[in-house]
Amino acid sequence: MDLSIVVLICFVAISAVCGAVFLVLRDVFAPRSSPPTETFGSSASGKSLRRIPNVFDEVPATSFTGRLDQAFDWLVLETGYDMTPTAAFLMLLACGILVGGSAFVYYDNPFPGIAGMTLGMVLPLLFLMFHRSRRMHEMHEQFPNVVDMFARAVRAGHSLEQAIDFVGTETRGSLGVEFSRCARQLEMGLSVSGMAQALARRVRLIEFRMLAATLMVHRQTGGNLPQALERMASVVRDRLNYYRQMRASTAAGRSSTILMAIISPLLYIIMFVWQPEHVKILLDNPAGQTMLMVAIGMEAVGLIWVASLLRSDY
Repeated sequence: MDLSIVVLICFVAISAVCGAVFLVLRDVFAPRSSPPTETFGSSASGKSLRRIPNVFDEVPATSFTGRLDQAFDWLVLETGYDMTPTAAFLMLLACGILVGGSAFVYYDNPFPGIAGMTLGMVLPLLFLMFHRSRRMHEMHEQFPNVVDMFARAVRAGHSLEQAIDFVGTETRGSLGVEFSRCARQLEMGLSVSGMAQALARRVRLIEFRMLAATLMVHRQTGGNLPQALERMASVVRDRLNYYRQMRASTAAGRSSTILMAIISPLLYIIMFVWQPEHVKILLDNPAGQTMLMVAIGMEAVGLIWVASLLRSDY
């Protein structure tokens, strides 16, 4: 390959990596006085009173590209990290350029570069998906106890606003952060209905939609709120027990899926390290490249299919 093209590719890659690292470090380590989706403070201190709009405020897209873009924004924001979707995308791009560029320079072949870039972008994406899933699972497990605490606070004589603030202060983890955010929204003058709707949009679990509907109905018509919350906590505990039983009954299928997902890449890596002459045929021969791409695509489709069959929403 021409040396000028290699130099141009390296310059673009280094620039993208530097920009991505700068944005990620800025989002992660910049001091914040509020959650990433909201900014409160006085104008004298340099902070805006305007809340920064994000995907939580957008209408669901109808086009495929719009849904894909919104799904990525949801993924990044639901991880709980102080990172904007733009910085997260640049982080994926930087990882892909580093891995793919290294493979391309080492082998002097575009196919390993494409495969390396794909792998470098998929691994951070899987990392974000894992943390989003763990955060949602944590909130789902905490929800019944937090609702019971909410009901006891209201039964003890606290107002709805005071009970939400109390729950946010006493609860640890992601759920405490969400209720603390709700308390700040109420302090800023947002109505209970608006706060409940915002909570249901931020945390896309059916239990939070139930809680939002309960709070909105109670605000409009009244009723025995502690009793309704205690019944909701009981229903959520029953759902958790069902989910645990389902996970236990599908453990064999999920283990088989994980095993199928690991064996092929692991075998390819072992062959690549110990017998590179056999793997080189797949990389150098156009027919071998086509067969390898078809095999990767078929395995990806099969894994997605099995994962969708074993998936169970909370």
